Order: sequence, then C-alpha cells, then structure tokens
Amino acid sequence: MRAPFLGQAYQSRSPVLASQTAINIFPELTEGNTDEVGAFYGTPGLTSVYTGSGEVRGLHSAGGYLWAVIGSTVWRLDSAFNATNCGTLPNSSGRVSMIHNETQLAIAHNDGWHWVALSGTSIAAVAGAPTGTSPLAVQDQYVLFVAENGGQFGITALADLSTIDALDIADAEGDPDNLVSIVSTHREAWLFGEETAEIWDDTGAALFPFERNSGVFIDAGCCAPLSVAKGQNTVFWLARDRTGQGMVVMANGYSPIRISTHPIEYAINRYSTISDAIGWCYHEEGHIFYVLTFPTGDATWVYDTAAKGWHQRAWLDSNGALHRHRGNCYATFNGLHYVGDWQNGKVYRMSLDTYTDDGAVIYRERAFDIPDSEQKRVRIDKFEVFATIGDGDPSASGAPIKLWLQVSRDAGRNFGYQRIISTGAIGATKARARWRRLGNGRDIVLKVATTMDNRVHWVSAYMDAEAMEQ
Repeated sequence: MRAPFLGQAYQSRSPVLASQTAINIFPELTEGNTDEVGAFYGTPGLTSVYTGSGEVRGLHSAGGYLWAVIGSTVWRLDSAFNATNCGTLPNSSGRVSMIHNETQLAIAHNDGWHWVALSGTSIAAVAGAPTGTSPLAVQDQYVLFVAENGGQFGITALADLSTIDALDIADAEGDPDNLVSIVSTHREAWLFGEETAEIWDDTGAALFPFERNSGVFIDAGCCAPLSVAKGQNTVFWLARDRTGQGMVVMANGYSPIRISTHPIEYAINRYSTISDAIGWCYHEEGHIFYVLTFPTGDATWVYDTAAKGWHQRAWLDSNGALHRHRGNCYATFNGLHYVGDWQNGKVYRMSLDTYTDDGAVIYRERAFDIPDSEQKRVRIDKFEVFATIGDGDPSASGAPIKLWLQVSRDAGRNFGYQRIISTGAIGATKARARWRRLGNGRDIVLKVATTMDNRVHWVSAYMDAEAMEQ
C-alpha cells in the first residue's frame, strides 16, 4: 500500500499527534496526467563566488552590479565577481538595509546611512539619517524610512537619497503605535507598527506627498522588523497584535492571512528571541519561497506558496548538529539567486543543480507517521522509497547513492539504528531503495535520510504492513 510519505513539516506539540519532518527537501505537487501526487526535491545547494571577511550583512543588485556589505566594508561586485572596495562603515556587524533609486544606492545601518552613486565607487554619509536597520522602501523616486521618533516615518528628497530634510516627516496616525518596518508594494507604502499597520499613497500633496489611505487599516503589526518581505504580488511578515505574537501571515489584498501552522507557531514561540527574525523571498520553477530565519533560535523555516506548506532548511556541522541556513541575506543578480553567509564572509550562488553547501554535505530528511489501526500493533514487512535513481549529475562523486532508514516506536521521540542501503552508482537505473523486516509496534514513525552529493527526487513510498491482534 502507499505510505503517507508526501507532505510538509508538521511536528506537533504532542508527538503522538504528528511527527513529520521535511529538512532540506520540499514537495512539488503534479499538475498533469500522472499516477503520482508529487515528489520531494532537494533544496538548493551553495557555491561560493566571492569571499570577504566577517558577516555578509546585506546584498543588493543595482546598476549592473551586486553590492555587498561584508563586515565593515562595502563591495561592488561585477558580473565576473571582481570586487571594488567602496569604503567602510562605522560598524562591522548587524544586518543592513539597502535600496536604490535610478542613480543612487542607500545603506542603512545601526549608526545611520551611507550612500553611493550606482556608477561610483566611494560611499559617503547621509546627514540627518536615522539610526537602526529598519528596512528602507522606494516609491516614485522617494526613499521611505522609519524615523527614530516612535510613530513617524520620513522620505528623502525626490530622486536624491543623499539628502534628508528634517521636515519631511509624517505621523502614522491611524493608531498610537510605534512604527518598526516599511515596505512598498503595488505603489502603496505599508507602514508596520508593533500591533497595527496602515497604508499610505503618493497623492502629490504639496506639504507632504504621501497621505494615509483612510479606508484601510490592518489590525496586525510586526514583531520582527526584518521579517517583512515582498514576494510576488504579496507581503509576508511575522505578526503581532494586542492578543499575541509569533504568527506568520501573508497579505491577501489588505487582509493578513495566517500561513503558519500550529507546530510552526509552537517552534517559533519556544525561541528566546524572535524580534531578530530575518525574512526574504525568491521564486524558482513556479515556487514562491518565503525564507524565515531566527538567528537566536538557530533555525530556518521556509513557506512554499505552491505547496501551501512548510519545510526546514539547515546546514550540518562537523559534529552532526543542524543549524540555521547559511543565507543571511538574498539578492537576484543577472537572473540567478545569491545569498550572503552570516558568519564567514562568503557570497554564494544558490542553485537546485548544486548538491552541497560549498563542498559540505547537505543532510536531507523526511520523517512521517504510520497510521495506527485502532491502536493495534502494526507489523511492517517491507518498505520502499520510489525515487529517481541512477541518473544523477556526472559531476557528483560517482559513489553509490546511500539512503538510510530509522524506525521509531514511540512517536518519533527515539529512533533506532540506521539501516543503510546503496541504491547503486550512476547508471544503475534499476536499483531499488527497499528495506525488509522492520518489526512491529505502535506510534511508528519512519525516517528516511541521506547526505549524498547528488540530486534528491523522492516520489513516493510503499509498504507491506498488517495490523496485528494486540
């Protein structure tokens, strides 16, 4: 019979209820005539294209260059990743926010702003700029920012982000709330407070060009300023309101729609700090991914709008422990995906056709529950993963592809030994991923995993199982 293999990460507060994991794999559902529902694919690997020193604090594509803040240095990278040093910031850690108009790039950091001409190579400080790393937004050649005074936001001069007039400030007046983040989408400025949000439009008014849309008010604010991310035609953020926090939402029009699940919210609210969460979006092959990293929680969760579900991304250290994904920031450059490392100064190309994290193995795992039959013991005589086998990338190691299976008989709290099998070398297209005589028990969870440097196409799973009398 077919096993309940395909699905999202869903580890409930009660492991007996659900113990499903999806680590460094994501599901893709079929759209045409096929006898399969879908498949798990491996998440993208990483290849370094440039190495600096320190934390990669921000990436931004503008003017035909990829701009990177690494440590305290601002770098301009061309298409061959030749680097030009554009100067240093007065600090060397903490995320930065970067935005550009037609001719200039702004960099907001903890001690203010710096700017550089897109055709230039030398940064300069922006007088009167606010401090902090709240995201910047650009709309109609104005750069919008959260001011330092509670519920206020400001704008730069038209088409000149190197100049800030102290009078170009407005109050978010819909509710007494502290502004924490800002984004522009569909030529509307979304201002996020701690507990509410409101929309402002560029009306061209004489004294201040932006005015509040009095017909829209959102009773959901933001508990992590850098979690706000604009995807394709929508906005995602980690929400907070007067009744609680830690729910992940996506805008449907002007309505925040909950996309987090109870297990995701349970995980989020166990982290000691969530205000440092970092969000970014990218789309690939029809999937729109919202990547949400919790630096303090050392975890990365990803929502896929195509599958309408979550998976986890992580890197494996030399001690076998999983940590947050290496991507600290993201940018699209020349149609390709790039991320900056939060630790080692590397800028990576992120690709589905890369099967390691810059040479380090990627751990991939799927764990799922076997349905009980009225709490009777279930005996599993055979289990098989149906996968694309034997035709991997010739540039991979060429070693036999190894998978392992572990069995838990206490709802995923403890797992038995690794039952490792080889599915054959490249070219062995008739090999099978099959395990026999797995024993019996209640609350069975099966875990399939691998660290091989080859592509993962896990389509479905089948098993011969029988409910026993006791």
